[in-house]
Amino acid sequence: MDYRKIDFWHLVLLAILLTFMAQLMHESGHWAVYEALGLGPVWGFSSLVQIWGDPPLHPGAWITTIAPNGDNGWLRLASDPSNTQENWMLISGPVASLLGVIAGLFLMHWNSNRLTKQMGLIFALIGSITMSQHYLRGFSGTSGDEYFLAAQLGIPIYMLYIPLGLAFVTTLVLGFWVLGDWLTRLKWFGGILLGSMPAGIFLMNANALVTTSIDQGNQLFQPFLGWSSPVLVVNAIAVTALLLWWKRDQKHRISK
Repeated sequence: MDYRKIDFWHLVLLAILLTFMAQLMHESGHWAVYEALGLGPVWGFSSLVQIWGDPPLHPGAWITTIAPNGDNGWLRLASDPSNTQENWMLISGPVASLLGVIAGLFLMHWNSNRLTKQMGLIFALIGSITMSQHYLRGFSGTSGDEYFLAAQLGIPIYMLYIPLGLAFVTTLVLGFWVLGDWLTRLKWFGGILLGSMPAGIFLMNANALVTTSIDQGNQLFQPFLGWSSPVLVVNAIAVTALLLWWKRDQKHRISK
């Protein structure tokens, strides 16, 4: 059966679940560097737990930092990273996202299972759409991995935006190209947007809740393996849902 033919609401639901996976992929790139270096990070849904502006309730548990624009910040780390360590952490997120998109396209192209191909392509398109719009919306932002990395390296931000943006736009074009016709592309684009937007809003609000709760010392939000506990729980639920969906689809195919 053609993997491009999928019920619209199945497409939306898969987009919701795989948005969590795409965000986790990005953050895992950052987390892996600081965790491997033994810096004791505490990661939320969409960033290292950090506070800007007003100081945290217990500043001693945080590492102080200053943004390139002069804003004061506090990072939830056990020890202060060197500039080199921070640079590796900053670039690792976009690289992880790009590798995830490539892996998704690989699954779509080389795997024979219909649902696996659908999941791979949806995952790749979510990552490509999210990162492409990030790079295409302009070079004047004062936040984001590339903004901090460019300032650390003393280079114009476009030296990071252009190659990374071209890479993600290329994967985006490839992803939509394989869908064949414009009606199918429109259906997939609409389904992915309809699923990924509420998931993205949830992740942003949940991340803010994690930051506030950790600042307040809420034990339910304390870290395990460098992640705030609710982050692990929510992503475990998303992974479990995807695995159960895949197993159910396999049983249904076998029973036919």
